[in-house]
Amino acid sequence: MEPIRKGQVGPEVEDVQRRLADLGLPCADDAGVFSEGTRAAVRAFQQQRGLPADGVVGDDTWRSLVGASYRLGDRLLYVTRPLMHGDDIRELQRRLNRLGFDCGYDDGLYGQQTFEALREFQLNVGLDVDGIAGQSTIDVLTRLHRQHQSAPAYVAREREQLRRSHRTTLASARVMIDPAHGPDDPGVRSLDGVAEHAVTWQIASVVEGQLAALGAHVVLARGPGTTPTPSQRAAHANREDVEVILSIHLNADGSPRARGAAGYHFGTEGYVSERGRALAELAVERIVEATGTAHCRVHASTSALLRESRAPAVIIEVGFLSHPEEGRALATSAHQRRVGAELVDALVCFLLGSRAEPAVTDSR
Repeated sequence: MEPIRKGQVGPEVEDVQRRLADLGLPCADDAGVFSEGTRAAVRAFQQQRGLPADGVVGDDTWRSLVGASYRLGDRLLYVTRPLMHGDDIRELQRRLNRLGFDCGYDDGLYGQQTFEALREFQLNVGLDVDGIAGQSTIDVLTRLHRQHQSAPAYVAREREQLRRSHRTTLASARVMIDPAHGPDDPGVRSLDGVAEHAVTWQIASVVEGQLAALGAHVVLARGPGTTPTPSQRAAHANREDVEVILSIHLNADGSPRARGAAGYHFGTEGYVSERGRALAELAVERIVEATGTAHCRVHASTSALLRESRAPAVIIEVGFLSHPEEGRALATSAHQRRVGAELVDALVCFLLGSRAEPAVTDSR
């Protein structure tokens, strides 16, 4: 979809305003006019949902707005292509997980794992086993739901995976490296006009080369001339059955003093991916230590790549292109190699539980 942003006027803006008002976020602007009041309401919604708070209604924000309008019982829930999504599905997953039927993440997507968990629930309670969440299934589920139960199975599974290292080399590791944006969506730019997509591609190439030298099977989420959507990148990762995804981004701000590295992992109000958070913390710490930039912390997010991928996924913003010094440094091959090496080190620590051995180096 074309982004809906400040300055636009029309029925699409009025639709956004109505949806925000229904969620308790009324806009102070005239109906159908996207001014500062609407932008503030959009930003508030994005902050609540763990989305980039840029005040622009793009694909992720629109999907979240639509999904937020559904309550459990409003509609039949079943497997479709593309997948159904919404807050009603997240509530279904939360209730099933609490009862011990493993849906995986509370991601709001009605996928195969949720379908199988619902079928198992229906079998156990004597309902028709069709994997469709209709009113009779929801009525029984509501009666049985217990808030006091222990953490869902997927939480225990992630904690156990964090405690144990499953390999001693990277020979069997399948890793996706995602250079954010692309030529059709170049991202932010430096003061000198360098585009984010060009820098993320260079850093990703460094990471790919060093991981391959260590024996890993590396999948790139895009090529130098392509611009898949975040959902397409997640689908690619799922098809390739990767075990971890690292997405490389840059940041920008209206203040030239803003600088630093930040990380994002999947998380909702009821669940945080512990493996994702662990990798994000490792990566940000490595970059801060190596480059001396500011530590902008690690945050939960429901961005499409993080939400729709089966593997633990992180978004790492390695610096601010808008900062005069940091932006110029990020455009240089030396700084890109330094950042790439630290990301490799973080991935190796995550996968093996030890620091990376030196990979292929470039002394230039």
